[in-house]
This record gives sequence, C-alpha cells and structure tokens, in this order.
Amino acid sequence: MKVIVVSGRGDKQRKETFEVSDKATVDDLRKLVKPKLSVHRKSFKIQPAGAAKPITLEDGKSLSEQGVKEGVEVVFKDLGPQVGYRTVFVVEYAGPIALMALYASRPSFLYGATTAPMGSTQSLYIWLFIAHFVKRELETFFVHKFSRPTMPFSNIIKNSMYYWSFAAFIGYFLCHPLYTEPTHGLEYIAAGAMGLFELGNLLVHLQLSGMRKEEGETTRNVPKGPLFSLVSCPNYTFEVLSWVAFSAGTNIAMSWVFTLVGLLQMTEWAIKKHKGYVKADPANKKKKAIIPFLI
Repeated sequence: MKVIVVSGRGDKQRKETFEVSDKATVDDLRKLVKPKLSVHRKSFKIQPAGAAKPITLEDGKSLSEQGVKEGVEVVFKDLGPQVGYRTVFVVEYAGPIALMALYASRPSFLYGATTAPMGSTQSLYIWLFIAHFVKRELETFFVHKFSRPTMPFSNIIKNSMYYWSFAAFIGYFLCHPLYTEPTHGLEYIAAGAMGLFELGNLLVHLQLSGMRKEEGETTRNVPKGPLFSLVSCPNYTFEVLSWVAFSAGTNIAMSWVFTLVGLLQMTEWAIKKHKGYVKADPANKKKKAIIPFLI
C-alpha cells in the first residue's frame, strides 16, 4: 500500500509517498522516512475519522492494524536529540552521591576550618542518603527494563537539576558543623522505617521488572499481589514514605520540600498509570493511585 507522510508546517510542509507492505510496522516506516536521521527521533501520528485528537502509532504493531490504509496521511515529527534512558538515570543519581560525599568530607572552602566531630544522626543519615541513590543506580543496571530506548536530551538536564540541586541543599545542611540534631528522639526509628520503605520499593521494582520479558517490550499486564492491594503504584508510595522518614529523622526543611515536590510529581505519574490499569481491568477502580484511601 502507499502511505503519505506529511512533515513540516505551513509553507514548509512536505508530503512524500512511500510504498510499504500490508504487514509493515512503524519500524519499517522509520527506516524509509529521513533515513539519515536517528530512528529514535522519529514519531508518527494519524488522525482517525471521528477522533478528537491524533494518535501516536505504536511500536510492535503493523501500520494496517492501527488504522493506516492506502492513501492515509501519516504525520511525521522529529522528536529532537535523544539520550538513553539508562544514561539519564545514571547521571541524575550520580550527582547526589558525589555531592553528599563531598559535603561529608567537610571541605574548608565550604565550612571553614572545623574540628567539630560528626554527630551520630549526621553519620547515619549521610549513609542512608548515599545508600538510597546507590540502590537506584544498581536498579538502573540490573533491575529496570525500559520500554523505550531513549528520551529527549533535555530531560538529562532537567532531571539532573532537580536531583542535584536538592542534594546540594540537603547535603550542605546535613553535614554542616553547626547542624542541630532533632530533639524528638525518633532518629533511629525513622532510619529503620526508611530501610523498610526502601525494601518495599525494591520489591515492587523487582515485580514490575519480572512482568516485562525483555528490554523494549511495551506490553505489560496489570500488576497484582499484596504490594498492589491498596494502590496501583506502590513503588511511588514507598519512595515518598522513604523521604518522609528521612525528613523526620533529620529535621531539615529542604528535605521536606524535596519530599513534597516528589509527592506532587509522582502523584501525577501514578494517576496516569492508574487510569491505564483501570481501563485494562475495571476492578482496579477499588484501589487508589498512590496514597491508600485518598489519591
């Protein structure tokens, strides 16, 4: 069949016709359209009759089963420079580890000449902070399976600014010679709680990874089991609770801000995923997205 690919807008709009087989996929189309451009930058959409907005053609499915027929116009979009998912995660998590290690050495250009010993709460939560991001790095290499190979290059800058800036503030105050330990006496209880929440987060990630046979697979069934009994995204729930415990144990204002911002962002992601799970299995309406019985 012949497929018309539309690119550009206004006066710069171009239409090219490509002949493909009836069983051709999006990957086949990517190889034909702008062959010198990286395949990861190429996105295609169509406007089905009666649809409110265009839909993006999915990988792994033939063009014909997604509504592409003889003479149908397919809109091409260049997604711009891309970077690997794993690369983004490695870089954004490496920053907090390096920053906390730097602060923990108490360099004189930051804190001046000091002989004040590091307090027990400081030492404990410095290690917990570093362990959290080391865990994330290990999960990036050995646990996570990504459905897509790349994301926009701008994400590595945006994500790194988010994690690195908060780590810079939290680390500075946590390692400061004048740091005042909380007086509530719950430091060790909060540390133990954080360890449990980190374990819960890891178990969810392992279950989600096991549901995807290989890297690049886009289909995944609705997760079930005790970890998913109350919310659709318990990995986000455990992540937020982990930082609540850290913030309670250190009593650092910037840590509470980081926790709140993280909650807002993860709530947005969780609600989107929850809607997808409900669409796939209406029984998921009984659950919430991220906070049991609330959201």
